[in-house]
Amino acid sequence: MAQKGGKLKTILLTLVLIALLVIVFIVLGGGKYLSSAGKHLEGVGKQAEEIKQDMKEKATTIEKTVEKLKDDKAKPGEKK
Repeated sequence: MAQKGGKLKTILLTLVLIALLVIVFIVLGGGKYLSSAGKHLEGVGKQAEEIKQDMKEKATTIEKTVEKLKDDKAKPGEKK
């Protein structure tokens, strides 16, 4: 039984320590770091969206080319 009480006490003290560290981080200006990290992630998100659009355009172009090649292959008797 004594160990359970000691384990609970350790967990409680660890949680209090983490809470204090968070408070100190915020008081010392940690918000600036979080804000700049948010801006960085926003920029990365925009880049990902641009890449996604570019890939969709390329996929559409490839799809059209494949369809054209299928149509050309379906008509072997015709010459250009």
